[in-house]
Amino acid sequence: MGATRLKGQEVTVGFASPDGDVSGLDDVLSFEAELDMEILEEKYLGQTANSFDDIYNGVSGSVELHMQNVSYFEFTTKIQDRAERRTAAGGTFTALATFNFPSGARVKLTFEDIFFGSLPLKVGSRSEYVTVTIPWKCSRMTRVL
Repeated sequence: MGATRLKGQEVTVGFASPDGDVSGLDDVLSFEAELDMEILEEKYLGQTANSFDDIYNGVSGSVELHMQNVSYFEFTTKIQDRAERRTAAGGTFTALATFNFPSGARVKLTFEDIFFGSLPLKVGSRSEYVTVTIPWKCSRMTRVL
């Protein structure tokens, strides 16, 4: 019998804005997060192999979801207001992901003080749901194991 693996149905994703938790962004299709690392390579004289080091450059990710109400537009208004400095520049957004493993273990990831890239909205056809993508970057991810 194979090991029970984690499925997407056991992962929840959410956002918090400067005003608190964001509701209505629930129909998540996919979630991605990547630790952005950079490898430095040096070629020193007198050495027979290259030397390597690594640098942590933060975290990047994206969430793709189906739009179900006006919450997405309210959320993007807050993002745009911060980007245009219409609101306090100190206002922070946070992304949260909870992984509920079949074993009963739970891991929570918090992506703190995130910033957003272009926010595409796709209306594919009359028979498709409206899809939005929220790409982001941040400096810090905390893990609660």
